[in-house]
Amino acid sequence: SAKEIPKTNFNVQLGQYNSKRFDNAFEISQTIPFPSLFAAKKGVIKAEVVSKELMKQVTQNEIKAQVQTYYYQLLFLQNNKNKLLYLDSLYVDFVNASALRYKTGETKQLEKTTAESKRSEIKLLLLQNENDVTSTYNLLKMWMNTDDDFTIVDAKSYQPLVTTTILDSTLLSQNPTIKIILQDAVVVEQNKKVEKALGLPDFTFGYNNQSLIGFQTINNQEKYFNAGNRFHVGTIGIGIPLTFGATKAKIKSLEYQKQALQATAQTEQHQLEIQLLNAFQQYNQYLMQYNYYTQQAIPTATEIIKAAKLGYKTGEASYIEYILALQNATDTELKYLQSIQQINQSVININYLISK
Repeated sequence: SAKEIPKTNFNVQLGQYNSKRFDNAFEISQTIPFPSLFAAKKGVIKAEVVSKELMKQVTQNEIKAQVQTYYYQLLFLQNNKNKLLYLDSLYVDFVNASALRYKTGETKQLEKTTAESKRSEIKLLLLQNENDVTSTYNLLKMWMNTDDDFTIVDAKSYQPLVTTTILDSTLLSQNPTIKIILQDAVVVEQNKKVEKALGLPDFTFGYNNQSLIGFQTINNQEKYFNAGNRFHVGTIGIGIPLTFGATKAKIKSLEYQKQALQATAQTEQHQLEIQLLNAFQQYNQYLMQYNYYTQQAIPTATEIIKAAKLGYKTGEASYIEYILALQNATDTELKYLQSIQQINQSVININYLISK
């Protein structure tokens, strides 16, 4: 389309333009812009193609991040369900034990009621988890653009993602969001060349074929020409723009647009640098939490549960102590899973910012 030229003009003239005779004339003309206009238009189109390709990269980057987000969210919810079921089994043992002790008269109704209440809390968490699974599953299908059902295998091997990326602002050079702004500035620069080319002259070429019915003097002799005898005329013209001020104003406006886009790109670069720094800080923070739960909190919680179960069954620990032990263990187990999910989300965010 950069080589597109204006429409060809075709005119017919009929009537008595030469004598009383009915003559006819056919004229065809074509205006050709200055050759540099074609190169300028081609430059604009090429720049716009690159811009659209970058927009595609932005969309692909977004889709990739969303799919990963909901995939790992679903993985977290499945493992969260398994952990809640395990904790529910502990409360089932607690309910059964307290019911037996109440039946034998060792405890009062309050202990049995408290045990059942705590188990109901776990059931509510399981119900909420199932609702979250359904909504996350549907969102994942939407971003995957599929109606087919699927299941996630190996959900039990739930480990945090690891990033080997080192914090460096040059990593953002691959971010298509900045690239597309800078490319828009290139498009504006190419449009400036088009405006300059439009200010150059246009050329018009024409051809006229007509009849001149009547007598014509040829070599001092009168000769009659009918409608079949044709006369040919060629024309060459040039179109010169007179409103140079308008062209200069358009070029100046485009230059301001270009400068604004370049300033916007710098602002976006700075904002992304801050986001990348925050993403790395969150990753390191969540990694410290995960290491704490892995190395200290989870092993301690496991030992507490074992000791509390044994102490409650032997009567060395009261039901209040047992409930507190189970509550602390429940919080630790669930926060451990949350720490993995937080690490995964921070890694996804880092990869999104650097288009990895």
